[in-house]
Amino acid sequence: VFVLHVQQPQSVASISSWTVYRRLEMFEQLNASLQAEFPQLRLPVCPLLHANGLNMSNFHLIERCRDELQRWLASLMQYPYQNSLLQSHAFVNFISAEANQVPAGLLLSQHFFASHASTASTTASAADQSIGEMEMDFMFSNGDDNAKEDDQFHYDHMPPPSPSTAQSTLDTSNFDMQPADGKVTLDDFHLIKVIGKGSFGKVLLVRKKDTGVVYAMKVLRKENIIKRNQVEHTRTERHVLGYVRHPFIVGLNYAFQTAEKLYFVLDYCAGGELFFHLGKVQRFKEPRAQFYAAEITLAIEYVHNLDIIYRDLKPENVLLDENGHIRLTDFGLSKEGIQDDFSGANSFCGTPEYLAPEILNRSGHGRAVDWWSLGALLYEMLTGLPPFYCRDRDKLFEKIRQGELTFPKYLSPAAVDLLARLLERDPTKRLGTGPTDAGEIKSHPFFKEIQWDLLALGQVPVPWKPTFNGALDTSQFDREFTEMPINSPDTRTMYGSSVGRRQMFRDTEGLFQGFTYTDDDSYMEFANRGPLPPSHF
Repeated sequence: VFVLHVQQPQSVASISSWTVYRRLEMFEQLNASLQAEFPQLRLPVCPLLHANGLNMSNFHLIERCRDELQRWLASLMQYPYQNSLLQSHAFVNFISAEANQVPAGLLLSQHFFASHASTASTTASAADQSIGEMEMDFMFSNGDDNAKEDDQFHYDHMPPPSPSTAQSTLDTSNFDMQPADGKVTLDDFHLIKVIGKGSFGKVLLVRKKDTGVVYAMKVLRKENIIKRNQVEHTRTERHVLGYVRHPFIVGLNYAFQTAEKLYFVLDYCAGGELFFHLGKVQRFKEPRAQFYAAEITLAIEYVHNLDIIYRDLKPENVLLDENGHIRLTDFGLSKEGIQDDFSGANSFCGTPEYLAPEILNRSGHGRAVDWWSLGALLYEMLTGLPPFYCRDRDKLFEKIRQGELTFPKYLSPAAVDLLARLLERDPTKRLGTGPTDAGEIKSHPFFKEIQWDLLALGQVPVPWKPTFNGALDTSQFDREFTEMPINSPDTRTMYGSSVGRRQMFRDTEGLFQGFTYTDDDSYMEFANRGPLPPSHF
C-alpha cells in the first residue's frame, strides 16, 4: 500500500494537508478512469508493476515502484490540461477519499523516514496550485515478512487496463501481471495504400493485424537519410515523438527498423493535409483559419513548454483528423533544450517560404521563429499564398528580410493586426516573445471568440468535418499519392546483395541505435526527460 501525503488543496480550505492510502489497483483504476473520461487526450500511461511474489524485504525494489508511480502522478499534474484532469471526479476521489484512515493490518515501513521521503521522492506541483504537493511512502501487511529472498520483481509499462480490470476488487493480490512482448515488425501490418511521399520515403496507410487498428506508417530508406546527412534530424524526430503527447500533435505508436529502412507507425489522420484542402478552396474564411490557428497555437505552446522549438510549420505538416481537428506532424527539424525566445539554435533549416528573418541572417534563433511561421501560415490560410511568396529563392529571402508586407482589403482589422505583429522582423518585438509565450497570442482580439479551455478538450465545434465512405477511405489525400504503388523498386547502389544488406545493417546499427519503440515506452521516455516546465494553462 502506498501512502500519499497531500498538501495545500484549494478545494478544502479548512484543511492544509492530509494522508491517503492507496493500493496498486487504485492507481490502475485512476489511470483507466482518466483514459476513459479524456479519450481525446494522449495522457501519460500509468506504469504497472508486477511480480510473482514480490520480495517485501527488498525495499529498494519497493522504493522504485513508489518512485515510478509518483513520477506518473507528477506528469499528470504538469500535463497541459491539468485543470480539467485534477478537477475530475476520479482524481479528486483518488486524493481525498478515506483521508487519514490507515487500512487495517498495515504497518509503516521500518525503512521509512520523513527526511528520506522529502529528498528521495519527487515533489509534484500543479500549475494552478489546486494541489500544492504530494509525497509518497509505502506500507506492508503483517503477513508479508516470509517472502522468499530469490523472488524476482519485474517492471514493465503496460497498456491501460480494461474497464473490467479496473473494476476488480482491491483485495486481489498485487504485482501479478506478466510483461508483454512489445516487439513489432513489418509482418504485423497489412499495407493498404500510399497516402504521402517525401524526400526520404513514403507514408502508407496500414492496419495492424492483431487489433485491426489503422495507422499511418512513415517509411524512410536509411541510404537516403545517410546520403543527405539527415541522420541527426531523424534521430531527433524519433526522440521527440517518444515523449510528446498532445491532442493536436500526431502520436507515435511504434518504431522499428530493418537493415535498409526505418519505420514510424503514427496516428492516422484521415482528414489529410491542410495543404490539400487549402489548395481546393484557395483560401479559408476567417472563422476556419482562426480555428486552425488557435489549435496550432496550443500545440506550439505545448512543445515550447517542453523546451522544444518546432521550426517546420507549413500547410504540409498540419494534418486533419477524422473529426476535423489539426495535428502537427514531422518533428525532424525540431530542436530540444531551447528555453530562450531569441537564442539557443543556429542551424539554417526550415521551408523557405516560412523562414524567420533571424534564421536567414544566421544570427541565432529561439522560440520566436515558431510564432513567425504561425504568422506566415495564417497569412496563407487567409489569402491563399505565403506573405512574401516568390519563385526565385534569392528574391524570396530578400523580401522576407525587408520586403513590404501587404494585406488584402477583405481581412478584418484584428487579422491584419495579428499578422503584422507575428510577422515582425525584430524577434524581440514579435508577438509571443513575452514572458507568457503563447499567452500573448491567445489574448489577441483575433481570438476573442475562442474558448481556450474548451478548445483544448476538443469541445469547440469544428468549422469543417471531413466525410468518409468507410474506415479506409483516402479521398482526403491527393491522388498523386494514393495512386502510387506501395512497393517501389529497391535502390541498391550502396549495398546490392543480401550480404551487402547485412553489412549495411551492421554499418548503420550505431547510427539508429535505440530507434525501436512501442507506445508503452512513452511514459518512461517522458519521465526520463526530467521535470516539466510550468504550463501556461
